[in-house]
Amino acid sequence: MKRNTAEVVVIGAGAIGCSIARELAATGRDVIVVERDSPGRRATWAAAGMLSPLGEARDGGPFLDLADASLRRFAGFADALQHETGIDVEYRTSGRLHVSLGDADDELAAIAAGQAAERFDVSFIGGIEARRLEPVLSDRVTTALLVRRDHRVNNRLLAQALLASATAAGANFRTGSPVASILVKDGTATGVRLLSGEQIEAKHVVVAAGAWSGRLEGLPRHLPIEPVKGQMFAVDARDRSHAGPARHGVEHVVFSRECYIIPRDDGRLLVGATVEDVGFRKGPTPRGIAGLMSAAAAVMPFIQDLPLVETWAGFRPATPDRLPIIGPDPLLPGLLYATGHFRNGILLAPITAACIESIIGDSEPPVDISAFGVARFGG
Repeated sequence: MKRNTAEVVVIGAGAIGCSIARELAATGRDVIVVERDSPGRRATWAAAGMLSPLGEARDGGPFLDLADASLRRFAGFADALQHETGIDVEYRTSGRLHVSLGDADDELAAIAAGQAAERFDVSFIGGIEARRLEPVLSDRVTTALLVRRDHRVNNRLLAQALLASATAAGANFRTGSPVASILVKDGTATGVRLLSGEQIEAKHVVVAAGAWSGRLEGLPRHLPIEPVKGQMFAVDARDRSHAGPARHGVEHVVFSRECYIIPRDDGRLLVGATVEDVGFRKGPTPRGIAGLMSAAAAVMPFIQDLPLVETWAGFRPATPDRLPIIGPDPLLPGLLYATGHFRNGILLAPITAACIESIIGDSEPPVDISAFGVARFGG
């Protein structure tokens, strides 16, 4: 039987929404999650699973602090999910190589000399050292930035584990249920109305609908979140002469100016990602995938001869300043935001969930989130 009341209703069942539901349900709160599609099948499914704070914020500041705090939680987060669900989310700590294909890269050298370099154990190395770490790198690689404290996770397994864990903790999921509007009574958010006309009443409403968050009716303000499309592809890098696990030998996430390459435990290499302001235009395109293939071949030439096994695209939720929106709306009591995470929804899932749980529980968030309030965009 469908329930139409809860203490908290969460809009969206991606990594952010499921993490929030899991956190709240684990503390005994009654939670309903409403999802327009299937849990974890939008931006979370299309992501790459990189846990790279330094990739977005190189010189300190509130975002780097937020991302660092979330990265520090990830080992325990992954262990807890495996204990709760039996799913290994493939949390790996092998680090990242940001390579340059030209002369010495001044930008990479500047990052290595920056104030955050020691925090993330960063070294500026030459091409020979880079190829010692990753022998399949092109001879064109002249310099590289080795970021040792840069991790990764299998985002699709993470989505499965979060759903299973949140459900086991007592969260109720309503899938195939698009939200039409926020319910408001006497100046307070009181729940949601589904597109079907059904209403769900709740004391707290959490907007975690990713790129679709700004399309909700009943918000007290314009929410400046737009989709930024990203295309990716995967190749099978297993040596066919061997049975079992991967044989490609790639351990690090490898970045260049035009692409990134991510190893998976099953032998695939993931290559991404385009950054396109094309609205909700679905699916990969020949132009987008061809550009990524060319960029990847320049970094690791052997990729161009591997079997192509998958192409896909997703929509990142982007705010004008590319920072997330986390916290309550001062114009509408009962309404909270956990959205706009752009390229960092996987990385920021643990800390975002902890922050939302603390706000609902009327306690101090574990990190300062004042820089991520919705009021920075005006009324």
